[in-house]
Amino acid sequence: MAKRAGLTFFLIVLGFGALCLRLLQLPFTQPVQAKSGNQVIMVDRSRGAIYDRAGRRIVQDEPEFFAVVRPTAAAMQALGAVVSQERLQAAEERLQKGSLVIVQVDTAELPCPDITVLPAFPRYGKTPLAPHIVGYLSGETGRGVSGLEKSFDALLESAAGELRVLQAVDALGRSLGGALPQVQTENYRSRAGIKLTLDLEIQKIAEQAMNMHGLERGAVVVMEITTGEIIAMASNPVFDPNDVAASLQDPAQPFYNRALGAYPVGSTFKCFITAAALEQGFAQNTCFTCAGAMDVGGRVFNCNKREGHGTLDMAQALSTSCNLYFIQLAQQLDAQPLLDLIASFGFGDGSVLAPSLRGAAGNLPGLEDFALPGELANFAFGQGKLLGTPLQMAAATACLAGGGVYRSPKLILASVDARGSETPWVQETRKRQVLRPETAEQLRSMMVATVENGSGRTGKPDIGSAGGKTATAQSGSYSDAGQEILRTGFTGFFPAQSPRYAVTVFCENGTAGSVDCGPVFQRIANAVNARG
Repeated sequence: MAKRAGLTFFLIVLGFGALCLRLLQLPFTQPVQAKSGNQVIMVDRSRGAIYDRAGRRIVQDEPEFFAVVRPTAAAMQALGAVVSQERLQAAEERLQKGSLVIVQVDTAELPCPDITVLPAFPRYGKTPLAPHIVGYLSGETGRGVSGLEKSFDALLESAAGELRVLQAVDALGRSLGGALPQVQTENYRSRAGIKLTLDLEIQKIAEQAMNMHGLERGAVVVMEITTGEIIAMASNPVFDPNDVAASLQDPAQPFYNRALGAYPVGSTFKCFITAAALEQGFAQNTCFTCAGAMDVGGRVFNCNKREGHGTLDMAQALSTSCNLYFIQLAQQLDAQPLLDLIASFGFGDGSVLAPSLRGAAGNLPGLEDFALPGELANFAFGQGKLLGTPLQMAAATACLAGGGVYRSPKLILASVDARGSETPWVQETRKRQVLRPETAEQLRSMMVATVENGSGRTGKPDIGSAGGKTATAQSGSYSDAGQEILRTGFTGFFPAQSPRYAVTVFCENGTAGSVDCGPVFQRIANAVNARG
């Protein structure tokens, strides 16, 4: 059943049977009740729709065409002009027995009165969009197994419908010559379903940007700053919901949504250490000296510039991503207020997006952890026990760029009934003022400078500017060749002066944030800016 989508045609069963090709949706006439002497052919079965924020269908949006062919010479001749010889021969065997045949064709019209072409929409197209969010269906039951298909299975299934063909037949199951087939619909391709915060076009942009820059294992989250709404959320590698079995043994774990998984966050976290310092009264011109290495509790920590950066202020340290500056800065901060502030950005707290769909909580160290040698130093540049998700980082970045206001991520906008009327989806949301507006403004300016002249230059859009920060974090895992696997990232916002979108890019096995993720951010910003 899971391979129904790969069928190119199917044959009619006898009058008591029905054959389901795949889950599709299609508007047609009112249903006609089957009677004795009629053959009912199940063409497809649909379920509720999933829409983007503009009301565009994310599933069931790519049509395919099926020809309902009556057993006549004219129909055979017309069919032969548009299908392969192999497919024609298979259909001919049934037609010669006097039965209807339904064959997949590549055209929406066939000029023959004995052929009716039905457009149909598979649940998932040839290039499924946002599969980790949408999820997939069981090939045996047709019910949701993962993603929103699972979260809203009851709602989507309540909008199920069918597309059938009804044909009058004689006692031997042969089509009656004067009776034309009737197309039946019963709630087929209902308008009922759910509406998401996703923007279909920006989702495509995010997915394409990852692929064009070779981000084979990673994630992208795009969030609207003023609302907390998730505009795009992509994860690589992807699975094919039309053929789930093909991905079950893939060691790359294509079913895992990396946008919701917890990883070391790396140097993007320096933005939040900076915010904490400003909130605790440290001035932007606070200076420390980087000599390239320093001993902390018997452990030696190195900077990314082995010879050292010399004396830096806060903005310079963020722009150059100086590890030792932030170690020294973190050592001067009051630990409990620091942890409280980081928690208020959403770190250490799971993000509930829908029933049974949530992001990992990650891990936020406690005061007791800072008693361990070097743990506070690791924390200062986003490593050690600290873990966060790309979704958490996008929401926290939106807070920095949005005047210091944190908004919990939101994915569901509304449920939609069969008439198209929307009922807003009610869920627990959090909105809080985390930073003083002046602190947020200072962070915004420093992050813009980092993209303009610092380590984040690879993320700079071609038109306009952005703010951002790179990350390259150790993972503690090693490749077969003995090299440590790096988790790299870029988090930022654009436009620079009036930020609208926060974007986090994550690479699971990268080289450097500026190399793996900065160009992905840049391409997304360029494409979104080009839309106007």
